Amino acid sequence: MGWETATVVRAAAGDRRAFDDLAERCRPWVYGLCFRLVGDRVTAEDLAQEALLQAYRSLEQLRDPSRFRPWLSRIAVNLCRMHLRQQAGRPEVLPTSDMAASSETEQGETPLPLREALTNVDATARRLLSLFYVEGLSHQELAEVLSLSASAVKSRLHRARERLRKEMLKMMTDEQRERLGLRGESAPARAVLLVEPDEAVRERVRRALEKAGYQVTVAPDGEAALEAVQARSARLLILDKRCGTPHWTEVLLLLQVDVWAKENVQYGVLIDKGNQRDILLAWQGGAAFCLTHPFDASEVVDLVNRLSEACPETAPHD
Repeated sequence: MGWETATVVRAAAGDRRAFDDLAERCRPWVYGLCFRLVGDRVTAEDLAQEALLQAYRSLEQLRDPSRFRPWLSRIAVNLCRMHLRQQAGRPEVLPTSDMAASSETEQGETPLPLREALTNVDATARRLLSLFYVEGLSHQELAEVLSLSASAVKSRLHRARERLRKEMLKMMTDEQRERLGLRGESAPARAVLLVEPDEAVRERVRRALEKAGYQVTVAPDGEAALEAVQARSARLLILDKRCGTPHWTEVLLLLQVDVWAKENVQYGVLIDKGNQRDILLAWQGGAAFCLTHPFDASEVVDLVNRLSEACPETAPHD
């Protein structure tokens, strides 16, 4: 039983401190989900807080503690739907000034163009992409949250991916296009690429993943990680933001527009605690999950297992 599931069990048994720990861990992605649906920072914060409050009040209704995140996602999505219905005649739009402010980079870094690409796809596609790639919901979980069949979710997600990929390709430079040539054999199942400069953290994560049945390769920096992806040697990348050269946001951008990587590689980002700007940049960059230091290695395994549910061929085997 992973940390999150065990914490849910303790919270459901009446441990208020356990729920406080759970809320602190979940608040960033609940806020991100609400932000993408309502397009306003203040409103998203209010809705995220209300979603967590409702979850606390009705936690005893959750039958399966391991399904806490999709259950909480449904609460948040329903609250956002109610809010949008109350805004009679208000069109659904992407965040503008709030998102732009959150995307401003330090020391001359170039913001990711993903936001610009997203403005060129329809609102339904934006929502679906955010729930799948940002919040990490599986096809079945998306079907539950959006009241669709699993086959409809897969079909719509495929079309949304294609729309976003085409928009991202339009923004690529010739150098980037040349760099993203597709060569080599497909990555082996359960292959995980890990970029983590802290040796102690790296070894804890590596051992935990290998114990769970994953094949882990350690890359020294972002450049090596990109080369490994180009060689199709990994299905999942775990990238610490201190990955060296190129900058971690550029790594995410190049993964977004690599056709093979877009279809076959998922990635998570490890960042410093309390850095909301980096959390938003990771979500914009298509990260499937975002963990803040310090964290337990079991949390990484739980997240990787969740991603594997959406791609059974990468799931660990006994």
